[in-house]
Amino acid sequence: MNYFLGGTLGFSFFMQSLKMLGVVFLIIFTLDFLLQLISELEDLNNNYSFFTALNYLGLIALGRFCEIFPLCCVISAILTFGLLSDSGELTAARVLGKSLFSIILDILKPIFLFLLLTLVLLEFVTPKLEQDAAYLKYGNIDNSEEQKWVYKNNNFVKFKTENDLVVDITLFELNEDKKIINIISSSSSNISRDGWNLLESENILTKKKINNFNWKDGPEYGFNEKLGRKEMALSKVYKILNEAGPAREKNMISYEFWKKIFEPISAIAVIIFALAVSNKLFGLNKNLERLLFGVLIAYGFNLFLKVLGNIAIINGFSPSLAIVLPSLLVLVAGYRIIKDQ
Repeated sequence: MNYFLGGTLGFSFFMQSLKMLGVVFLIIFTLDFLLQLISELEDLNNNYSFFTALNYLGLIALGRFCEIFPLCCVISAILTFGLLSDSGELTAARVLGKSLFSIILDILKPIFLFLLLTLVLLEFVTPKLEQDAAYLKYGNIDNSEEQKWVYKNNNFVKFKTENDLVVDITLFELNEDKKIINIISSSSSNISRDGWNLLESENILTKKKINNFNWKDGPEYGFNEKLGRKEMALSKVYKILNEAGPAREKNMISYEFWKKIFEPISAIAVIIFALAVSNKLFGLNKNLERLLFGVLIAYGFNLFLKVLGNIAIINGFSPSLAIVLPSLLVLVAGYRIIKDQ
C-alpha cells in the first residue's frame, strides 16, 4: 500500500486530489441534477407526478455520475495541481527529488481508481437502473403494433414484439443483385444461437407451407433492446457488435463500444496533456488560465473524437483506431512534455 501511495508526500498528494475530486464532483453533479429536474418538470402530468420525477432522477443518477465524471476528473486534477503549486508543496517536492511526472501520477491515482469504478458500474449496475427508470417514466407501453426491421446478409426481416416475443415475421430473401427471391411469412419464432426458427411459416411467392424455416443469420442480440447503446452493459454492446449486419451499423456500434471502454485512458491522457502544457505555458499562480485551458482541451478532444469517429463510420475504417490512437498519441505527447520540464 505504501508503494502504491508513494510515501508521505505521495499520500498527501493522493488525499488532496481525492478531496478536490469530491468537491468538484459535488458541485457539477448538483448543477446537473438541477438541470435534469428542470427538464423533468416540463413532463409532469396526471400520471407523472413531481415525486415520481424525483424517483426517476434518483434511478438515473448513477448513470449521470458515470457520464459527467471524466470532466470532473479533468477539473479536479488541474485545481489540485494549481493548489500544490500555490502552496509551495510542488516546489518542495521537486527539491526533495520528486519528479514532476511522479507528482502528477500521485494526483491521478484516485482519479484512475474511480474511472475504473465507472466501468464496473456501467457493466453491472446502471443498465438495470436505466431500465427501471424508463419503466417508471413511460410505463409498460405495449409496442406490439410497432414494426421493426433487421437486415443481415441479404435478408430483410420485418417483425413486431409482444411481451418479449417476436411475432408477425416477414423475411425478404435477396440474391446478389438485390432482387427478392423468397418471401417467408411466420406468426412467431424461436430465437437461439442457431438463428431464428420461424414457426408455421409460408413462402408467400410459391404459396407453400413450411413447418419450420430456419434463418441461420438471424441475430441473437440487439434486435429487441429497450435501452440505447449508451445505457447498455459493455458485454451486451460487444455481443450486439458481433451480431451486427451492415458495415455502417457495425462501425457505429464499434465506436460506442470502444469510446466507452477506453474512456478512462482518454481522460487520463487529456489530464496529463493539459497539466503538461499548462505548466509549461502558465507556470505558477495561473490557476484560472490553467483551468480554462484544461476544460477547453477536454471539450476539444471529446469533439475531435466524435468527428474522427463519424469519419471512421462513414468511410468504413476501424472506429477503434479513431478512439485508441488519438488517446495514446495525446498521452505520449503529454508524457514527453512533462519529462522535458
